[in-house]
Amino acid sequence: MKPTLQDIRIDPVLTNVSIAYKNAEYIAEQVLPVIPTKTRTGKYFKYDKSKFRKVETLRGMGAPANEVDYGLSLSTAYVCQDHALKEIVPDELVEQAPSPLNPELDATENITERLLIEKEYDLATYMQNTSNLTNYVALSGSSKWSDYANSDPIGDIKKGKQTIHSKIFVEPNTLVLGKEVYDKLLDHPDIIDRIKYRSDVATTDILARIFGVDKILVGGAGYNTAKEGQSDSLSYIWGKNAWLIYVPAKPGIRSISFGYHFTLGTRLVDKWYDNDREGTWIRVHDTYTREIVSVDAAYLIKNAVA
Repeated sequence: MKPTLQDIRIDPVLTNVSIAYKNAEYIAEQVLPVIPTKTRTGKYFKYDKSKFRKVETLRGMGAPANEVDYGLSLSTAYVCQDHALKEIVPDELVEQAPSPLNPELDATENITERLLIEKEYDLATYMQNTSNLTNYVALSGSSKWSDYANSDPIGDIKKGKQTIHSKIFVEPNTLVLGKEVYDKLLDHPDIIDRIKYRSDVATTDILARIFGVDKILVGGAGYNTAKEGQSDSLSYIWGKNAWLIYVPAKPGIRSISFGYHFTLGTRLVDKWYDNDREGTWIRVHDTYTREIVSVDAAYLIKNAVA
């Protein structure tokens, strides 16, 4: 007898498929690193700038030393929300699929991809909004990096780094580039001029050294903006923008960071049989929230290329 609609169970094999699924185009979890949490709600520490305050350090004979604290404050409560999608795998598809094809694995990867698009889009949309990131410059006309004769990408990046450093006294270590921005920079004369006497070809590692950051992330993920039934309209999620951000090597309550993804457990895959539809439903859950810790740790270069 086939299981009923109510026979829902976690599938460990498909769960591992979803967890292991990787697509280098998605960078959201590198921009905001993942912090696993055991509870759906909670608070995190925000490290304020009181550590930079000048205080009197001179101690008189027999007098106690002046006391300072860490300047930590609790955030407002975060809530991890469940993001889930499902897809049905008809019995006919399973019966007709030649080895080694596995329709349930394909469905799991398809759903996982859709969930990653949503996470990517949510973060990129937030980061493109100048109401959220108030440290920014909007390039226009000949200042755009696609104008090879007049633009100054190295100078623009330097200015962004100086802006962040003046607010948190830490150099930003990561440069995020939309795919179209990255492609334009590879052929920019200012970049070519820096490597013309070497055998190097411009890559993310070369650009990172030129711009003085540890890492460059290229947002190459795209999405279909057309509604169901309309002609496809494809766009890059990260647009024609660039960002400088500070991402700590390890999350810590005493370190400044742009932000994190708080995640409840790992992605889970469950499934159940639908007698009426004669197929197996595959559902993927991803429970998380996006939390921005310090907007001072980010700088937006909007409309970097035409």
